[in-house]
Amino acid sequence: MKKGRRGFTLIELLVVIAIIAILIALLLPAVQQAREAARRSQCKNNLKQIGIALHNYHDTHSVFPPGQIRGRTGGIEYGNAASWGAMILPYMDQGPLYNQLDFNRGLFEDPNKTVIRGLSAIPFTICPSDSDRPGTRAVHGSTTPNYMSSMPGTSYFGNAGAFNNWSDSTNPRLSGGFFTTDPALPSDMSRLKDGSSNTIAVGEASARIWSGGSWLGLQQNTQTTSAPGSDTACCQDWFNNFAMYPITNKFVSGMERASLRYGSDHDGGAQFLFADGSVRFISENINHILDQTGNTTYNAAQGAGCLWSNDPLGCADGAGAFRDKARLDALMGIWQRLNHKGDGLVVGEF
Repeated sequence: MKKGRRGFTLIELLVVIAIIAILIALLLPAVQQAREAARRSQCKNNLKQIGIALHNYHDTHSVFPPGQIRGRTGGIEYGNAASWGAMILPYMDQGPLYNQLDFNRGLFEDPNKTVIRGLSAIPFTICPSDSDRPGTRAVHGSTTPNYMSSMPGTSYFGNAGAFNNWSDSTNPRLSGGFFTTDPALPSDMSRLKDGSSNTIAVGEASARIWSGGSWLGLQQNTQTTSAPGSDTACCQDWFNNFAMYPITNKFVSGMERASLRYGSDHDGGAQFLFADGSVRFISENINHILDQTGNTTYNAAQGAGCLWSNDPLGCADGAGAFRDKARLDALMGIWQRLNHKGDGLVVGEF
């Protein structure tokens, strides 16, 4: 008489399930790390493509593009002007889009408004790790007929300098951003006094309170919110960043994801394109200027009630502090030095 086939006991089945669960627990982090490594590599490649486009623009025009194109006589208002991102479109295989734009008119004006209303994201301008994935962004005031409802977003922003001063042409010590809004101070290779390998051109800016900005350059203001990724009924962000604020990839209530700071969804820091075309990852723990109490300049300025002041250490003497070389040099941590193209200070390791 044949014996019946022996089945699994409940204990054996539970052991097998436990082994499978352990294997999944061990393999899942490795899979996630591999996927993030691939996204980070793609992000780095995006920045390299932007670097190639910037250098091709420089080869053609002998200067890098300005931070903002204000166009016609009298100027286009700041919140309505195209940025350096629009100027390098022909060098990013976006010639047809570039040819449809009129740079003597604002982005909220026709024909530009019609061309870019609802336009999809532009290749090379989105980090695949960006949790907001800014394909398009809502524009502040979109219920107003003169405004567009959305524009192509971006994860990458230009370097406007070490401090929030918009490249004051009356004080060369402040005119340190790679991108400037002053036509008298265009950036070219000869103006990169600290060397192209020591000057940041573009960096990631995913970690923000405000919605991620438009590649084409809108800088409309919006309400402050304490919720990460809040872009509903908001607007386009600023086209440039300042190094007054530290890098962050964390959200903390308040201004930890400030509108004018770099940051990413990569662990530990963000990736940056340097003026020589190289791309490097910079830790969020990079040396940053501190005041005497150990606060960052951002916290010091906020505590003094003058976040947007030229003087991040309290703004009592305003821009005058920046005309004192010793005082300004004391404010320049390694992070600030990388964002200033001509401070003449040693960068060191970072």
